[in-house]
Amino acid sequence: MCFGWELIKSYYKDNTIIQQNIESYNQFIFVKVPQIIQENSSILSRVEDVEVRLNNVQILRPQLVEEDGSRRTDFFPMEARLRDKTYSAPIFADIELYRKGVLQDTKRTAIGELPVMVKSKLCNLCGLNDDELIIAGEDPKDLGSYFVINGVEKVLVNQEVLASDKIMVSRDGSKCVSEVLSTRGAFKGKVRLVRNPNGILEISFPSSPKKLKFFVLLRALCFKTKEDFTNTFENISEIQNDVLLNFSRLNIESEEEALDQIGKYVAPGQILAYRLKRTYEILDNFLLPHIGQTEDKRILKAYYLIGMAQRAIELAYNLRDEDDKDSYNNKRIELSGKLLERQFMQAINYFINDIKFQIDRNIVRRRRLKINTIIRPDVVTDRIMFGMATGIWAGKLTGVSSFFTRYNWLNPIIEARKVKSTLDSSRENYEARSVHGTAWGRVCPIETPDGPNCGLIKNLAVMSRVTTDYEGSDLDSLLRKLNVSEK
Repeated sequence: MCFGWELIKSYYKDNTIIQQNIESYNQFIFVKVPQIIQENSSILSRVEDVEVRLNNVQILRPQLVEEDGSRRTDFFPMEARLRDKTYSAPIFADIELYRKGVLQDTKRTAIGELPVMVKSKLCNLCGLNDDELIIAGEDPKDLGSYFVINGVEKVLVNQEVLASDKIMVSRDGSKCVSEVLSTRGAFKGKVRLVRNPNGILEISFPSSPKKLKFFVLLRALCFKTKEDFTNTFENISEIQNDVLLNFSRLNIESEEEALDQIGKYVAPGQILAYRLKRTYEILDNFLLPHIGQTEDKRILKAYYLIGMAQRAIELAYNLRDEDDKDSYNNKRIELSGKLLERQFMQAINYFINDIKFQIDRNIVRRRRLKINTIIRPDVVTDRIMFGMATGIWAGKLTGVSSFFTRYNWLNPIIEARKVKSTLDSSRENYEARSVHGTAWGRVCPIETPDGPNCGLIKNLAVMSRVTTDYEGSDLDSLLRKLNVSEK
């Protein structure tokens, strides 16, 4: 027992118990925000040849805008608490406005504000010693990891979600289902592949026709001959039997015919060329977007879908077991940085649509286009602050933001390490509420409230730590550098 406490003390000599929340937020500010804006740096109008470009994005330190419009940089969380202000930082960018390829206007201006986590790298308290913190009105022992919104301390509750981009198979009555939650930015699209009792495979994904035959989709993704279908599945008799059965029911001969069958659903009543164009857009943007959203990724999506189909067939013939959705191997915990990333992505989408609307309105009314008239930074700020104030979040989540209570010194730590499941608390969900074996050492088996949230709201174990996500390209380049090859 004594050795256990010594281990815990040694671990927290160099780490704080809520360090993971601050690391997640720092990654959001310095990595994710520039990436998101870079991906949406070119905005094209729907009416005329007008383009808006965003460059040189910079997130400044927290500032306070006074009533006369002046900005103060000596802004600390205590002043935000006392004056009922929001402790936030402005986002500035160079904006260029082009019309028919000619530069019309350029300006460096604010495009929104982000709430600043106390004690993060962006916070004005970062790097201050104990005496300086006391002068700033702060407790030197305060660990941070919370926000000050309209003078009220708020914390983002960590969310327990199913792992994205991971195939999971299960039984739904007599059907065998293979699912994956494909995520790219703020977009989450579920791909559901079903093997019916008669052996026919059907698939559905965002904007797709209902009960679309799986082999029709494969034909639309460049599978032409019978050998293309049979050779890509494993040479197991049960699997090949299902492949031949589905191929015999395929009454479509060409790729264009397969594309048109999907196009008649996504663009009914339109000409053939437009239907095919819309189908390609659906396949690129909404089918497994985590693999990619370009034409060259379609064949990779086809092979990925074949892997999903094969798992469903194997489950039907008892060649594999169901995946346990309650296992922590199939779950992820989204920290404050990941949650803010989703909210920021949604806010940027509204910001882009608002710019397009303002451009179109000015063109229709024959007004001169200026950056001041088409850029409204409040669009981004209001979307993010609304979620922080109400807890209503992107992805139809609720209760994400909660009050940061300080009944005692331990209570803020508990709030910062709380984990909430996205499941509905009004349903029974007995298995989800039970303590799973894989939660050992990760989640406390005792700390959970009574009532409808029992087992759905938990706390991380004392030495449990959640890592931040990383780019797969970094790992890929490292493996190539070490001359690791697949055998």
